[in-house]
Amino acid sequence: MKQSRSEISLNESETEFNELCLAFDSLNESQFDIVIDYNSETVHLDTRAQQFFVQTSRLSLRQFESHFTPADKFTDPSAIRPGTNFRYRGIDKEIHHLSAYETRTNNAPHLKHIRFKQIDLFDPSKLTEVEEKLINQRQLFAIISHEMRTPVATLKMLIEELEQATPSSEQTEQMKSTVDHLMSVLEDMTQAVNPERAIPLSKTTFHPNQLLIDAHSQMTRLAELNGMVVKLELIDNEKISLVSDKQRIKIIVLNLIKNAIHHSKGSTINVKAEWQQRVDKGYLTLTVSDDGQGIPTEATDTIFEPFERLGTKVDGSGLGLFIVRQSLNELHGDINVDRNDQGGARFIVKIPMVDLNAQETKPVFRQESLDTGDLLKRLNLLVVEDDPIIRMVSKNLLGKLVNSVDVAENGHIGYEMATSKTYDLVLSDFFMPVLDGRQMIQKLRKEGIDVPIVAVTAAVMGQESEALLDAGANRVIAKPISMNTFLEVVEQCIPR
Repeated sequence: MKQSRSEISLNESETEFNELCLAFDSLNESQFDIVIDYNSETVHLDTRAQQFFVQTSRLSLRQFESHFTPADKFTDPSAIRPGTNFRYRGIDKEIHHLSAYETRTNNAPHLKHIRFKQIDLFDPSKLTEVEEKLINQRQLFAIISHEMRTPVATLKMLIEELEQATPSSEQTEQMKSTVDHLMSVLEDMTQAVNPERAIPLSKTTFHPNQLLIDAHSQMTRLAELNGMVVKLELIDNEKISLVSDKQRIKIIVLNLIKNAIHHSKGSTINVKAEWQQRVDKGYLTLTVSDDGQGIPTEATDTIFEPFERLGTKVDGSGLGLFIVRQSLNELHGDINVDRNDQGGARFIVKIPMVDLNAQETKPVFRQESLDTGDLLKRLNLLVVEDDPIIRMVSKNLLGKLVNSVDVAENGHIGYEMATSKTYDLVLSDFFMPVLDGRQMIQKLRKEGIDVPIVAVTAAVMGQESEALLDAGANRVIAKPISMNTFLEVVEQCIPR
């Protein structure tokens, strides 16, 4: 009886499988081998792999990859390289993390031999130093890529529109809003790298209608590119003035809308806001629903896990809903997931907060106090910054608040000015030509200059903060500095 091409391929694969396994070094208890045959789309498992995966010695590639996240890496042999990490959900629903410890093809390009090594992401003692660094780097850059993709893409599209016509006030506001979102993402990255320096909740007053309108303007183009439309249902009460972390709530809404755009496969996304006033406080309820394929009931507990995408193959890192859950934890809020009447997914967010207009007495939030105002009027400020635009804007904006603002274009000039004139506060960049901010601060402290120095840098995600503080800086804050942050710096660093 004549063998089929598929049978011949399987026999050849088994022979190659045995030869390839012998070519590797001996296994330890946490390692096991598989061979993928791309001609027959089958996977061959060695004895340890069979025990770990609880599978037979041979199964289809589609069946095998259905347990993995990201699954699409198995379809491209070149995407699997030493160090490639996978998230595996076993038939018992338990999650395992695996690394492609070694890979080999030898002389058979249609075969891919992978030696897996089980790793524990949550127990650094079980990881080598290199593995731990790689995992931390991958997760960090995945978050950065995911969170910065939308605001950067929005800015790009707005700039392209500006090239065709004179900017409107609406476009200007959209750009400002997008830049604010981008800056908040960078602040979140700082917290991810240095959680001990987590920025506290920033409570401001806002109306949820405007928040949703801003989020809608940012998501409209992305929705249109995916053949979808976003509709808003706003609160019919213009008098409420809510107090909470507006930016975190906006990030929640943006991520829920992005999730629907990427995963629902529907045509319409409905975003609804509701306000419920109680005796002492109220609850803002935000509902984001779509008319798409919905979320399986058994998956509603797992979709908030990092890198969970329910097998879909879309751009992003699979962190959107994870970030939603983390943000809600900080706001003491809740989120529920179910199916709406159309069969699509419905996310219901409930966040406790206060309506100032419902309070008998209104507390004072971030604004300039009388004492701070008097202090600003006599404040002499030195700004050390190599970027000419930031230097100009800083002088113009801060010059409206304080007595005087001098600027220096590098650390050497800043040092000369700070030693020849008395200042109440120095704001200094880190990376500058001739003499950087750290070196300038060191020299000033050695000279006995005890003026408060605040380092303003875009590189707060690495070890730069520690270097600046060790050099003698009083504080390190993120660039660009906002007016609220500047007022806080003045109140905390300038003696009364």
